[in-house]
Amino acid sequence: MSSAWIHGRRWDLTWLIGSAIVVPVGMLFVWAGASSDLVNLVVTALMGGPHLFSTFLTTYLDPRFRKRHGLALGAITILVPAFVSWMALRHFMWLMTFFVLWASLHVVQQNSYLAEVYRRRSGRRDPGWSRLLDIGLLFLSFYPVASYKLVHDDFMLGSVRILMPHLLKNELTPWLISIAFTAALLGWIAKTLVEQRRGVLQAPKTILIAVTSMITFVVPCAASGERLELAFQTVNAWHSIQYLGIIWLVLALRRERGELGSPFVARLAGPGRPAAAFYGLCFLLTASLLGLVYGVARLDPLGVSPPQYYYMGVLSALFIHYALDSWLFFAAGREEAQPDTIPLATPSRA
Repeated sequence: MSSAWIHGRRWDLTWLIGSAIVVPVGMLFVWAGASSDLVNLVVTALMGGPHLFSTFLTTYLDPRFRKRHGLALGAITILVPAFVSWMALRHFMWLMTFFVLWASLHVVQQNSYLAEVYRRRSGRRDPGWSRLLDIGLLFLSFYPVASYKLVHDDFMLGSVRILMPHLLKNELTPWLISIAFTAALLGWIAKTLVEQRRGVLQAPKTILIAVTSMITFVVPCAASGERLELAFQTVNAWHSIQYLGIIWLVLALRRERGELGSPFVARLAGPGRPAAAFYGLCFLLTASLLGLVYGVARLDPLGVSPPQYYYMGVLSALFIHYALDSWLFFAAGREEAQPDTIPLATPSRA
């Protein structure tokens, strides 16, 4: 049977799990009073932006993907920026609220995807309730503390207060979420102990879920007010490093198998191809987007605030990335998923 690790124990522990060290290291800078602008710029320019644009290498720049999904690509390319621009101009606070919700879901969806890849790599078919506990713990871990702060108007993205729908904004909401999280955590711990005793514990998957759920539960407690945004940026940094590793591996494996239809992308991946070329292109695209956004903000053609221009540009690209990955992560989990049509199915076939 092939290794239960995706690309080997050392690589996985470095890029997918061990890279979580950026969260406590980043929090030290947050607690030391590092400039909000500096932290946001460093994370966005060095990690967040490159991870966003790496998605486009497996979608927009893949001839096979464009041929099969061209209509969907065209639709999101037009509709997503139109939606973001309209919300930024008319309902900016609700746009920020939607961003925070989708971003948090995206982080845990990525690690749910990795957990599923580990399960498939182990060759063991877990019962549905076992997989439900894994996914439930991951998806609930962000929200016990975050929901409490939302209910009490203590959840900020910089100077923007994140809103909560009136129906959910009551003292019962964080209690219900906390009860569900506690039940999922206790169930998952019991399941893990049983698997350990039976000798069927999937170590990579278990470590990933434990690290992810601990970090996503603790981070909302780590700061408050306008500094809370920076605490979430540390999670974004980890998420982005993971994702860059995933896409680098996907491209490398697809090139080895002759599944890359783009000669340009093929020059960035595979044996003998330095990761610096792959990362450098993604960084260059990030710098170009940020330069464009700051240039438009200085010209101020719409007469709005600089943050509105910034989020109009950045969230347009980011939401396209979210939309593509929401589908790719989901589709890759299907048993019939093939890497020539679903790029993120590749690691589970390694």
